[in-house]
Amino acid sequence: MYRPPSDSRERARIEEYTWSDILLSYAVVAAIPAALWFVSQPLTGTVVLAGVAGLVVAARRAYALMRCFYDCPGMAFDLGGRARITVTQIPSDDSC
Repeated sequence: MYRPPSDSRERARIEEYTWSDILLSYAVVAAIPAALWFVSQPLTGTVVLAGVAGLVVAARRAYALMRCFYDCPGMAFDLGGRARITVTQIPSDDSC
């Protein structure tokens, strides 16, 4: 008896991994010894965790500031209500 080929939707899908999946798996593997170290050294672990969190926040804000600087023609910073620093980009006719 003839049996038609099965539908491709019923076949097992071959999973393709992305860079974020690979980085997530490495982070999970690194988290196990880090968690054990954090439990054994709670004060040092808390200081390191706060430092890493501060670096992440600073990096995100620096990235946002950099994108704003590239998107906007200029920006101004107020220093204590007494001084204002304005940073602008010099317009150029060169196309880089």
